[in-house]
Amino acid sequence: MSGDSIRWGFSRRGFVLSMGAAAAGSFVPRAFAADSAAIAPQPYFAAVNRAVDSMSKLGAPLLSADAQRIAALAQTNDAAAVAEAETILDKYTLARLEVDATGVGRVLPGDAEPMLVEQGWRLFLVRIANPAGRADRINFSNGLFARTPGRMSIGGFSVAQKAYLMDTLKKGPLIEKMWLMTQMYGATPVPPIGFQALALSTFAVDYQVIQLFSRDAGKHEAKLMMTMLSQVQGIGAPSSSRTFAFDCRPSRDVVLNVTDVDGAGCVASFIVKDAHEHVYPPQAMRLAPDLFFQPQVYRANGETLRLPDGQYSVMSWRGPEYLRAAQNVTIGDGHDQIDVKLQRWIDPAKWHWYSGDTHIHAAGCAHYDTPTEGVSPETMIRQVRGEALSIGDVLTWGPSWYYQKQFFTGHTESPAAGLEHPELQAANGVTLVPKPTPKDAESQLRYDVEVSGFPSSLNGHMVLLRLKEQDYPDTKVIEDWPSWNLPILKWVRAQGGFGGYAHCGAGMVVDSTELPNYEIPPFDSIGTNEAIVDVTHGYADFISGCDTPAVAELNAWYHMLNCGFRLALVGETDYPCITGERPGRGRSYVQLEQRPVDDAGYDTWVHNLMKGRAYCGDGRSHFLQFTVNGRTSGGDDVVLAKAGTVSIEALVAARLELAPTPETEAIRANADGTWHLEHARIGNTRNVDVELIVNGVAVDRKTLLADGTPHPVKFNAAIARSSWVALRIMQSGHTHPVFVQVAGKKIRASKRSAQWCRTCVDKLWDVKSPLMRDSEVPDAAQAYDHARAAYDAIVQESEVD
Repeated sequence: MSGDSIRWGFSRRGFVLSMGAAAAGSFVPRAFAADSAAIAPQPYFAAVNRAVDSMSKLGAPLLSADAQRIAALAQTNDAAAVAEAETILDKYTLARLEVDATGVGRVLPGDAEPMLVEQGWRLFLVRIANPAGRADRINFSNGLFARTPGRMSIGGFSVAQKAYLMDTLKKGPLIEKMWLMTQMYGATPVPPIGFQALALSTFAVDYQVIQLFSRDAGKHEAKLMMTMLSQVQGIGAPSSSRTFAFDCRPSRDVVLNVTDVDGAGCVASFIVKDAHEHVYPPQAMRLAPDLFFQPQVYRANGETLRLPDGQYSVMSWRGPEYLRAAQNVTIGDGHDQIDVKLQRWIDPAKWHWYSGDTHIHAAGCAHYDTPTEGVSPETMIRQVRGEALSIGDVLTWGPSWYYQKQFFTGHTESPAAGLEHPELQAANGVTLVPKPTPKDAESQLRYDVEVSGFPSSLNGHMVLLRLKEQDYPDTKVIEDWPSWNLPILKWVRAQGGFGGYAHCGAGMVVDSTELPNYEIPPFDSIGTNEAIVDVTHGYADFISGCDTPAVAELNAWYHMLNCGFRLALVGETDYPCITGERPGRGRSYVQLEQRPVDDAGYDTWVHNLMKGRAYCGDGRSHFLQFTVNGRTSGGDDVVLAKAGTVSIEALVAARLELAPTPETEAIRANADGTWHLEHARIGNTRNVDVELIVNGVAVDRKTLLADGTPHPVKFNAAIARSSWVALRIMQSGHTHPVFVQVAGKKIRASKRSAQWCRTCVDKLWDVKSPLMRDSEVPDAAQAYDHARAAYDAIVQESEVD
């Protein structure tokens, strides 16, 4: 019986669940229902927790009270807890499968309401009783589509589910008869047959997740038929069946009226849930521009969502400068519109600050690999507009490099947010008609490159901005690129571009949480790394952060600043790799005379960013003004004839909710995570500290009420030698420094910082040189020797430890 399995699929009349014996024979009904007293609680709750977690990730979570009760019962972990959990889960269970020791089985209905939705997915649990602990594989197919199963995964380098049926929906007589499509979450193809397969666990009771898509509205019947499938011989004789009557609720187009604070239409993000906390459109089956790994969708004023009649909660937002708005709406009986008037708590543009995310991707990580290799500019601009970003740098990298590089033009653009593949959307029943808005031109895309998945990547991933050419000279494939980074940075500079290091805290984490600290990082990942060498050659323009642990990001930056190097710290998200939540979780704010538009606007924006006329962070704190003796960052140095005191003035705004919430408590618990203002909250107050940083050391601080109002902040600082001065709200925002020159001397702020950098060069060589091509090692060795000599000289020139 080792070749036996279970198959979900279609008959010509409808939906089929197949299970039976490979050997011919009649079905003998038996009572297989496992007594809860005989179910081992620990493996049972392990299986239940996996299924509950999958339902939540796929946008169909259990009701909060039920999920909490299941979690409590899992802690009790006894027979009574199992019995109560069974009662709770049954109302989410469409079918109960029971398998005996010989592989004979039957199907019984669960207690879930067999309610589907037109052109939408519903998710249910399937209970599998397997008291004999059979270790077969459960095979699931989609009838005629058995050899092209959908695929879906959550997290990591994932492959999004492709609606293979949707590619050809309503294009053939057989397909027109098939109103229902099913997929089991976690199933994989079984060659050479092509059916989807899921390993039958050896638990007495297991739960799996099934997804049902209804093409049509109305009442429909689907037959669940039990047969045995042999993986070698194919399907055996039917043995038992049960018919389910489904009620498929009709949907309607709901118009979203979205206006910004000035009354103009714009794009915003929406999370729509029904009373059962199901997300709409269902995440399990979305095609761009709606992405399966995000609960939100982005819609412009006048665009629509397809929703069945009912009650919904609607969360609308447009990035961290806006207030989140929540409303409950009823759709039906003439109510087919949702009105959203966005509200800002801060508008940095009033102070001429314009935001950008210099590190987002259109392919790889959470993005689709099918039906296309990633998404197009039409989808990326929708996300950038919906997060109120002025600039979105879309970086083409290793995954889908040869497909995505077609979108590089060497220019900035603000494309229409159209549908990438209208034929797929139409086949999927999507009725979205893209609409332009008056705000569209405020957001720009620039396609550039991240050197990741290339030969030099382990020396640090590099962000290359403002490129004119994206292919390194004399290369045809990625493998031809250099195996270390300095040659690439020289090539970027030669074409007028800028180069720096991405997610700079990766591989830089040490035990100390002090700033600055002098522990040598392991350099075992893809962060700052070779920047410590390249900056001595004048070719590292920036390091990018706000998406990895803050101490690891800031420590290397502080040490290089203390040595007199003036590279920028840039905010980035690395969407959707470090996070698929949304672009703009890490941001750079750049001060310009006017909003950046077209190539000229982007060029000014990126030049000012490199000069340091900027601050970075999570968008929840803002340094609207910052001067040292009247000088701004990115401008001229403050010049002192001798040691003295400087005056620091700033206008700082930040906003926290009145008190911590369960959501923000979870953020605070992850203290080593990415930047978020919640990490700066003092106790349970609404206060945060604004710290004055001189040469990497917090020398003073002022308490700021994070109520969203800009507050003046003033400091005085004694400057004994040439130094740099900055402000920060730890793990939320950081200014670029203002540099202070004393008695005409260079900044040599710390002998220990110079020695730290010098030691790092040796460690980097030990770790990274074995990864370089033999032919490139001599040039790299010479470059590293140059860095050693530079830091040795700075050690000697530094006045204090």
